[in-house]
Amino acid sequence: MESLLERALPVVAVWGGWILGALLLVTLLGIWRLARGRRFLIPVGWPARMASAALCGLTLLWAGGLFAMLGPLRPTLSQVRDIRGTVNRPVKELAFREVSTDSPRRLSELRGKVVVLNLWATWCGPCRKELPEIDQLQKTYAERGLVVVTLATEERDHLLAFAARYPVSTLNVYAPKIGWLDVGGRPLSLVIDRQGMVRECLIGARSYVEFESAIARYVGARS
Repeated sequence: MESLLERALPVVAVWGGWILGALLLVTLLGIWRLARGRRFLIPVGWPARMASAALCGLTLLWAGGLFAMLGPLRPTLSQVRDIRGTVNRPVKELAFREVSTDSPRRLSELRGKVVVLNLWATWCGPCRKELPEIDQLQKTYAERGLVVVTLATEERDHLLAFAARYPVSTLNVYAPKIGWLDVGGRPLSLVIDRQGMVRECLIGARSYVEFESAIARYVGARS
């Protein structure tokens, strides 16, 4: 269920307010039509009154959802819109350090490769579940120019301990601050083509098959 909600976030972020506003308008119109001309908009007869009560319940539901989108959820949805807005645009620079060697690296060094940039965390259950999937992706497609970058914002010592228990073949990196990619949700994956253009934005955990489908057109056919 959590994964489905995460995947719905881009649609909610862009269209959720319009959809809820339209539903709110329709239910209010329904209440008015059932009790048109009646005092306090109370319809005549119990069937109409029950229908009106149901519409009142839906009105409260849509209004609550709209309030949440314009209030508590507004920062999260704004971040989702910002990240989705990177698709089909040149990827912005990121600086990070390798977990294993603490060597400084930059995202621009990978130009000419197909990159899956995966934002994850050790405390994130879906991220840990997804990690073997993207590790297998790296092993399968490395010879075809794919680099999976697993990026975390945690302390290096903690990440080293985790890597010792769960080793991966990805480019495993960390950075305390990640600028434009600094979003609260995890996991998040961007597919970047060989020219440095962001082509896919995958919010939430994905399977190996889904990752493979997302990179297929960019890595090219098997030799």
